[in-house]
Amino acid sequence: MLVLDRVTKRYPGGQVAVRELSLTIGEGETCVLVGPSGCGKTTLLRTINRMVEPTSGRILLNGEDVRAMDPVRLRLRMGYVIQQIGLFPHLTVAENVATVPRLLRWDRARIRARVTELLELVGLEPARFAHRYPGQLSGGQQQRVGVARALAGDPPVLLMDEPFGAIDRITRERLQDEFIDIQRRMRKTVVFVTHDIDEAVKLGDRIAILNEGALEQVDTPARLLANPATEFVSRFLGPERATRRLAVVGIEAARLDAVTSPAAPEVDAEASLADALTTMLLHDTDRVAVRRDGQLLGTLSVGRLLQAAARPAPLEDP
Repeated sequence: MLVLDRVTKRYPGGQVAVRELSLTIGEGETCVLVGPSGCGKTTLLRTINRMVEPTSGRILLNGEDVRAMDPVRLRLRMGYVIQQIGLFPHLTVAENVATVPRLLRWDRARIRARVTELLELVGLEPARFAHRYPGQLSGGQQQRVGVARALAGDPPVLLMDEPFGAIDRITRERLQDEFIDIQRRMRKTVVFVTHDIDEAVKLGDRIAILNEGALEQVDTPARLLANPATEFVSRFLGPERATRRLAVVGIEAARLDAVTSPAAPEVDAEASLADALTTMLLHDTDRVAVRRDGQLLGTLSVGRLLQAAARPAPLEDP
């Protein structure tokens, strides 16, 4: 879907924000750009829709060089969500969401149906929220409207620049969960910028770590946490990377023991090792029973869990 080929952005005076960066992002994939402040994340994101013109290199969208496209039409093909949300304060929620469909000259009935569909998708009841103005909404509700507006024209690519960064922790976690649910259903190609490695691990199919405009490592969350490629990546992930990995490693049937403790608390077979460990701690036990579709598969002990957590991530996806 997206190919960045040796993209460089150099500003007058010699400052290099992005240097010779190459990255391929597959259709339906969420790729998270993460790194310290000033590493070039937002600049790189904005080169994709030509809000920033790269100095050199190519960006291909479905094989077509974006520099050959009209910038306005290009941006209409890409949803864009930013931390500041950027809703039009003088327009209602419905009118904000309808912005791109109106520019695309959809008919009124189609626009109304799309607005209703998207407000329901982001958890805002159309009858309650469609006719409100942004100033009448909470920060979390405004961010939901921003996501709905970005999706309104059904773009194949969604660019998200720290969209949940200015929201309180509880609302942020709720929006992250809703984003995961929306992405499972819609399978957009998403480029997501954050400075928060926990958010990157939670949301990303792959994570690209940037340092001073260059790409340090790109990999799945599990492999990245297990096998940092450079000292910088290891330092950036921090000493908590082992516990973070628990959240992205699943329960393997081969590590289950026969059921020896019928009263053990239960977790679903699709749960992560972090979910299993949390359940053990909350119930003051050293094992959990694992079920799939109601069938009891076995028990997972804390010893087996720690063995699974310590095992190096495979080089290839299963």
